[in-house]
Amino acid sequence: MNLPPFRLLPLLFSSALALTAGGCALPGRPVAASGPAAGQSWAVPLTGPATLPMVWIAPGTFLQGSPANEPGRRPDEGPQTAVTLTRGFWLGRTEVTVAQWQSVMGVDLRGQLARARGDDTLYDLGGKKQTVRAFMRWTPDAPPEQYLANEGDRLPMYFVSWNDAMEFGRRLTEREHAAGRLPAGYCFTLPTEAQWEYACRAGTTGATYAESPGAATGGPVPLDRIAWYNGNSATGYTGRGFGRPSAGPREVGAKLPNAWGLQDMAGNLWEWCRDWYGPYPGGAVTDPTGPAAGTDRVNRGGSFGSGTRDERSANRAKNPPAEASAYRGFRLALCPAP
Repeated sequence: MNLPPFRLLPLLFSSALALTAGGCALPGRPVAASGPAAGQSWAVPLTGPATLPMVWIAPGTFLQGSPANEPGRRPDEGPQTAVTLTRGFWLGRTEVTVAQWQSVMGVDLRGQLARARGDDTLYDLGGKKQTVRAFMRWTPDAPPEQYLANEGDRLPMYFVSWNDAMEFGRRLTEREHAAGRLPAGYCFTLPTEAQWEYACRAGTTGATYAESPGAATGGPVPLDRIAWYNGNSATGYTGRGFGRPSAGPREVGAKLPNAWGLQDMAGNLWEWCRDWYGPYPGGAVTDPTGPAAGTDRVNRGGSFGSGTRDERSANRAKNPPAEASAYRGFRLALCPAP
């Protein structure tokens, strides 16, 4: 396929599309002066001095997936597919933090764990109907410290299911719509898998965004400089953690960004994407949103507990949407409504 790996397209910014999916059923409206402008990064105002910084991602085309000769490649990373994203979007500069979560959802990390442990709803988990508590093998009367790592405000929020992450986007959409700060036809949600990989690569084609020209440093750098993963996450770690040696989520933004200013796209926590998990179509596609149905949702990027293979830009994982794990969080997107 003779397709350039990356190119920008002319900016398309609709003013008429209504917000329709992911809890975003809100009428379109013009952008207020205090809201985001296409082509510019911005920070969503939260409670008090807190904000949620977001980076503008221009539309463009890239090759999704990995070439057959990439070390560590898994079969579900192909066939490589030429993806065109026709509309720009904003993506969180980092994973959503504990403080940002609490500002929108009104519950801290410990409260989020308590909510998940106390949920008696039966979900499709592990091929049968069961509670999240049973699926995660949480003991009802165990102290929360048994399952918690550290709890600082700048840690990425964990114990967040796909359902929880989508609810975060729905609530923030409702709030920002009422404040007049939403671009018409856009809503806060999870990025699609294609949007996530496109933003992660930031114009690069190597196994990670630090291995090719175009990385923020101007050239290849060691994985340790862009990611918290099992090769470095225990080094200097203090407080509660998991495993031996002990490790856990780290404060966001401590590693080098990619060329578009996004941090922790590799490592720290796995990040939910909006799509159902399924095979790539191959060929060329425009604005893909994944399969129409499925049993698992995609998550990307690896975590503090995963190896180098999982930190690659094309690596994929899948989990039930109700699962809540200490190794998984999310990054918020402000996207064209599906």
